Amino acid sequence: MKIDNTGLQPPNLPSSGVWSRPPETRNRFNTILTNEIDTASREQGSGPVLLGTITRDTPTVSQLLYKSPFKAECWNIIHDKVNSDKPYHRIQPGAQVHYNPETRELAWGKAAEVMLAKHSAGNLSASSGTMEQANITAMSAASQDAAVVTQEARMMDLSTSAKQFIGRDYEQMDCYELLVGGLTELGVKYAGKGGLHEHLVNRASQQGLARNHYLNGEGLVSESGKDVYKETYYRITDPEGTVDEIMAELSPRLEQGQILSFSMRNRGHTGVISKMNDQWTFINSGKMDNNLSGKNGGKAVGEESLEAELLNWFKLVNKEKEALQITLGRLDMDRLSMFSAPSVRQKA
Repeated sequence: MKIDNTGLQPPNLPSSGVWSRPPETRNRFNTILTNEIDTASREQGSGPVLLGTITRDTPTVSQLLYKSPFKAECWNIIHDKVNSDKPYHRIQPGAQVHYNPETRELAWGKAAEVMLAKHSAGNLSASSGTMEQANITAMSAASQDAAVVTQEARMMDLSTSAKQFIGRDYEQMDCYELLVGGLTELGVKYAGKGGLHEHLVNRASQQGLARNHYLNGEGLVSESGKDVYKETYYRITDPEGTVDEIMAELSPRLEQGQILSFSMRNRGHTGVISKMNDQWTFINSGKMDNNLSGKNGGKAVGEESLEAELLNWFKLVNKEKEALQITLGRLDMDRLSMFSAPSVRQKA
């Protein structure tokens, strides 16, 4: 029906033929809209961002970081204390990895869900003040999830994989072969083309060093991790007192799965830091005289008291009048994962 036939007057439309608000109203509306968009943009620009997805071609978190705007901070982010216990070597293909620039935390799986939920809850709480309980719940869930992740990482450390070799004869597995065996159990490809052994030998050759230069505990850490403690000892007047001093210095830095190495001019030794009850131990292959997991006297893989092992070496320094270098290092399983076969990565 036409308006003319209703007796109603047609509305006064603007000459432009477009519906419009008065200029002052329109300007105010645009200002508010712009402010809202800017606020939303700022909120979206902060908080967690998606780095990418773990695949067969991109199997590590470090590779995702290298492809992101955070490339320059890659290893600082991975080694940050909030990420140091993450089980990088167990991440599965298909996992989406998120990074929160505000906290420097990396997360995937359930941990990422908690991170995103916590961030969303925080934004809602800031805008409405009604999400305080949700934020507390998310924080609690994050703490519980972090505890699970930390426990899982420790369960899968090098000390756990090395313990299964306890009792094996030294002729079958020396101290360095013990490290290799433990890493192999964690999914690291050591032998063969593209393996860790080839990498260590090539690195030595490139630097004009002997081919076996890095085939020891110190070399493994220098090429696949970082030193936590490194000190050289000369003549020691009080071996027992020195053990007490070094244990006081080391204790805050000790973690299960670290590699401890002893080096003198004509001899060296290496093994894995572990723990039995509340006592720090040293899983190694050699002559057992302080074995906590078997008999003494023979040469085999065993778990000895860390303090007793240190005391033996300090006494040896005085006996042979040679300097002793002690190195404690932590392997970077994310870096080592580049030596894992694709089939292993999928299972990890």
